[in-house]
Amino acid sequence: MVLFLALLDTQEEQEKFREIYENYRHFMWYIAQQKLKDTHLAEDAVQEAFLALTRHLDKVEDAHSPRTKKFLATIVRSKAIDLIRKNNPQEELTDELPEGKAGRDILDQLLVKENYNRLISCVLELDDNYRVVFEYKYLYRMSDEEIADILGISAKNVNVRYFRARKKLQEMIRKEEKSIEEA
Repeated sequence: MVLFLALLDTQEEQEKFREIYENYRHFMWYIAQQKLKDTHLAEDAVQEAFLALTRHLDKVEDAHSPRTKKFLATIVRSKAIDLIRKNNPQEELTDELPEGKAGRDILDQLLVKENYNRLISCVLELDDNYRVVFEYKYLYRMSDEEIADILGISAKNVNVRYFRARKKLQEMIRKEEKSIEEA
């Protein structure tokens, strides 16, 4: 933890990080362990997640909020998935999507209406490359640069993945609505 604290500028940031670290390190390890099924890789994923957190600590307003817990879970899942891909690029991955708020388009209308579960099932069907970017951008309102930093890809790649995720979701929703109308 001392290494992470050295990366932070102010005493306030260090205290916030220390509080998050103490409160969530076991939770994050559990998530990584569930995904990786390997103690050492889980520890690596957690360390990489905390390193990413040092660069995005400003996204955490309250260390004890459910939003913070979901944010940390998303980061550690992403890091675990990266490790899986690095060690076994052919393995198929599944993940859960945390709940969140949205903006004002067709996808947002579905979130507001009773069709929330339909949208979530469509999101979960997306490839991990698209789904993770969609989560960060749509649910956590992160910038392309912040997402790129966490995922280790370019901001342009983040934008492309997000655009493709939205397009695929809209196609899936339209197809589902059409099949409901025909029934």
